[in-house]
Amino acid sequence: MEPVTHALSGAVIAFALPKQAQAWWFPVWAMLVAISPDADVFFVHTPLQYIEYHRGITHSFAGGWALALFFALLLFLLDRTRRRPHGIVARPLENGSLIGAWGLAYLIILHHIWLDCMNSYGTQVFLPFSEYRVRWNALFIVDPLLLLPLACGLIFKRNSRPVMLALLLWTILYPLGALATRVGLEASLRTNAQTEALHLVPDAFTPFHWKLIQSREELWDVAGYTVFGNSPKSFTTYAKPPHKLWRTLGEHDRTFRIYQRYALYPALDTVLHSTLATGLTGADEYIFSDLRFGSTIPFVDKIQVQRDGTPAFRIMARILPDGTITAVRFVTTTGAGGDSGWNPPFPD
Repeated sequence: MEPVTHALSGAVIAFALPKQAQAWWFPVWAMLVAISPDADVFFVHTPLQYIEYHRGITHSFAGGWALALFFALLLFLLDRTRRRPHGIVARPLENGSLIGAWGLAYLIILHHIWLDCMNSYGTQVFLPFSEYRVRWNALFIVDPLLLLPLACGLIFKRNSRPVMLALLLWTILYPLGALATRVGLEASLRTNAQTEALHLVPDAFTPFHWKLIQSREELWDVAGYTVFGNSPKSFTTYAKPPHKLWRTLGEHDRTFRIYQRYALYPALDTVLHSTLATGLTGADEYIFSDLRFGSTIPFVDKIQVQRDGTPAFRIMARILPDGTITAVRFVTTTGAGGDSGWNPPFPD
């Protein structure tokens, strides 16, 4: 999820706790804990590092445990500097318990991990033991039905503990409901289409609107799917990467190799032949994408993946007629490493 939803959920957790003499900074502390796993973006300087490290160790059970200890120490020290008899900021810290602060911080971080697992990006919750990415394909990166209730509740009812508890419960039940919706819709669509090669991924306004991706031999068929309508009648068709070319690119360049492990629905977007690609001397330019990125709603697609006029999350290669790979380029959004520029292939 985007950082605002995470921050608001941290504040909701703070206000939902049994209150004694809460300091003003306690909800602020909880908000910082809630967004802290996304601090990994500050260590990202290239597009490749973004897909390697974002939602990595800071989003894992082990890394979150260590991150929680840091914030527990911070809260413990802040609490110790307060004048008595005001007491501890909340019951998990009764008697100045560092363990209680640690447990609270870890629960907030687990809540962050929970929400991120509901997206399609993939969260490496088992690092450093496994690089497996958990993705439950239930929520779009920005979900108004999650964001707006949290914002409104904190603006108007933050001093009402029952309201905060209800909002906290909503952050658990609503993603589960969206997940159940996806599973049910996929089962129905597969039955009607008589194929297992059909998937729904979150799109803007999920759980009411989804991106439908269907695999067909060497092609992908993509369309928007709205729960209030019938199955799509028309699709946009994309070619899958040619097997031999895709394998060769992975063998000769590390960026492609990592991208291939990361991509779910790789597609060959465009081939610019040497007579069309400016500045090339006999090399064709191949442009690939992952179809889970982008939206079937045009204005959302423009915002999400075409910032600065350049389609994002595209990986490109320049290849001579004899098959030699001369250069590789990977483009993401500005906050995700930006544009790597053209570089020689790097096999290791």
